[in-house]
Amino acid sequence: MERSNDRKPNELREISFEPNINIHAEGSVLVSFGNTKVICTATNRK
Repeated sequence: MERSNDRKPNELREISFEPNINIHAEGSVLVSFGNTKVICTATNRK
């Protein structure tokens, strides 16, 4: 399978992490790789 961006089959897309993306969460990060974006949030509730 040929890729449009010339990546080899064993090469990953560039991954980036942007911390503190959500001001309402105690911890959060936006993870991006290609067109995929994931927001992870954490809280410390007892």
